[in-house]
Amino acid sequence: MITRRPPMRARELDVTGFTEALETLVAALPEAESATFIDDEGEAVDLAARVDPFEARVAGAVLSLPLHLARSFARKTGLGQVLGLWVVGDRRAALTRRVGDGLDVVLVIDGTVARPRVQEALCEAAELLRYEAALAGDAPGFEVEARTLASGSVRPVAVIDRGVRREVHEVLGVLHEESVTHVLVRTEGPRELLLHYDRETRRWRRG
Repeated sequence: MITRRPPMRARELDVTGFTEALETLVAALPEAESATFIDDEGEAVDLAARVDPFEARVAGAVLSLPLHLARSFARKTGLGQVLGLWVVGDRRAALTRRVGDGLDVVLVIDGTVARPRVQEALCEAAELLRYEAALAGDAPGFEVEARTLASGSVRPVAVIDRGVRREVHEVLGVLHEESVTHVLVRTEGPRELLLHYDRETRRWRRG
């Protein structure tokens, strides 16, 4: 089991709107070596890596060919949309996830078993990249799922941000004002968020 997390390598590319999603993906997984956002020709749009960034570029370029072949096969056989591939070696594995037409994210991990959290994190990153690439259409922006307690108070149970749902693990604090309730929560990640609930309009917003 991978327990040590090597530091992130210095960036060679300029920071883009996709950088945060890629760096978050790699940082969240101790087995992650690199995450590369590629276009239809396998060129790196952006990347985040604990290994040499050149290796991350190569991984993206090399995986673009089997992606093309898989999609050609899917079209000819009526398989449907190819959402991703999983290539397993005897030391490492590479997973891909479709972001949009001609756009994929390639994740390389140190190991041959992709635990459920790896696949979940990859899907979350793809959704964030899709949003940043303005491919999300009418995808939801920011929402809060909440339940009403017996006392009448409202408590958030999950936060949906740019199509990614994160459960609320802990309510850290609550402050009631005239018409607004302020709630500080910790979501999975972990990540702390300050939420504001307008009791008159029954709407949530983040701080």
